[in-house]
Amino acid sequence: MELRDFLNIFVPLFIIVDPIGCVPLFLGLTEDLPESKKRKLAAKASLVAAGVMAAFALFGDRILLYFNVSVASFRVAGGFILFLIALQMIQAETRATKTRPEEEEESRHKEDIAVVPLGVPILAGPGAITTILVLTAGETNLMLRLEVIFAAVLVSALTFVIFAHAARISRFLGRTGTNLFVRLTGLILAVISVEYMAKGLGELFPGWLTP
Repeated sequence: MELRDFLNIFVPLFIIVDPIGCVPLFLGLTEDLPESKKRKLAAKASLVAAGVMAAFALFGDRILLYFNVSVASFRVAGGFILFLIALQMIQAETRATKTRPEEEEESRHKEDIAVVPLGVPILAGPGAITTILVLTAGETNLMLRLEVIFAAVLVSALTFVIFAHAARISRFLGRTGTNLFVRLTGLILAVISVEYMAKGLGELFPGWLTP
């Protein structure tokens, strides 16, 4: 496994999961809980997210086969979805693919919020699943899928660490610092999503996009 190839998997996945941008959401959902409970929820949510992403890395492309969707078409559509998410990140807006205010309010009354909404869809949401499918669709190389799973586990582990220290991170970065980080990573995600779309269009229309 070359470091550059792994970073091409890890970076977009970390950006789309966006654990630092999710810190305010996590703190809002767990504001009345003791620190020990917050850590347990963070650990469980991270495990759930890792499990969901790993499952889609192994079996998600079968959905495309079932609906007879070409890999190239999905790369274009997936890249477009990620580009829209990137635009929301650049504007530092709360993403609709994460959770809605009414869902947040409802989840505050649940005893266990680690699975829903923390694990899914805040962490392993449509954006993360789309990224996983774009990376693995049409690939027969098992090693690549294992690399994607390893990247998902690493992102989830970092998410646990970030959530476990959410209060400190929030105080250190503040709203301005958090928004700045989200905007910068959103810009990177926009570039990556354009690459996905360009690759898909090149496969759909070979020769059209080259001089």
